[in-house]
Amino acid sequence: MHIYISQSNDIYFNLAFENWLFLKKLHHEKILFLWQNSPCVVIGRAQNPWLECNLEAMNNDNIPMVRRQSGGGTVYHDYGNLNYTIISTKKEHDIKANLDLVCNTIKKLGIDVYANERNDIVVDHNGHTYKVSGCAFREKKDRAFHHGTLLINANTKKLYDYLHQPIDKSLDTKGVKSHRSKVINLYEIKHDIRTQDLTRSFIKGFRSIDLSLINEETPLGNRELIDKEIETLKEWKWRFGKTLPFTKTYTKGSEEIKIKIDAGIVTEINNVYKNTNLADRNIRFENNYNFDFFKKILTE
Repeated sequence: MHIYISQSNDIYFNLAFENWLFLKKLHHEKILFLWQNSPCVVIGRAQNPWLECNLEAMNNDNIPMVRRQSGGGTVYHDYGNLNYTIISTKKEHDIKANLDLVCNTIKKLGIDVYANERNDIVVDHNGHTYKVSGCAFREKKDRAFHHGTLLINANTKKLYDYLHQPIDKSLDTKGVKSHRSKVINLYEIKHDIRTQDLTRSFIKGFRSIDLSLINEETPLGNRELIDKEIETLKEWKWRFGKTLPFTKTYTKGSEEIKIKIDAGIVTEINNVYKNTNLADRNIRFENNYNFDFFKKILTE
């Protein structure tokens, strides 16, 4: 098995490199990729960022929102997380075996974690069960990957600020909704644990003699694939425009005003507001981080 460890903290590069490994480097042996990011929020491929994230708070703090290629829920990354990706052939893709491997990596450091029915890695602590890792998957005809994030000493206050905003019941979406769980850092259970400890434990668990340190300057074949993926990940039409159709409902007196959005673009406003200045139906959400945007338009 080949292990790659990223020395970059750029979410766009790391996701693009993961994609490159997945599409170009898998042959017969499994691949393990370990990576960390500077603060960011990463949503699943089929998720709605306006539902999942406090976009206004993130914008104020200059925290990027990134849509990844895999499914699953929304996660917060910072320097207190360690992310892992296990890439294998479709035949060798075994979620339980992967989770066992990650659990054993943590158990070797003295923390008794286990995987629950949602494929989260959890720990029992002071009478409560907390999540320390979530995961997601991506599959193609002949290959698959399983990736997840481990909370070591992340800023959980920021995690809650960005991800645990009140659920907007006036927003109806077909997208995948995150399952909110109580989380805890491994550091809160074992105060001497460090990212380097988990990295070493992963390396020992995978028993690999092939290890590569990589960053943006590393010479790589098919580099254009990485550059193109970085460009795609940064585009508005991928980050926001990829959102599945959804409806936002306002109540004004006895009237309901439904605004339909498709690919991040307003496509319809019902009721007496159908002849509003939105009649061109080509207004998109670019640089608009909350639904006060609509309130302003509807009162014009």
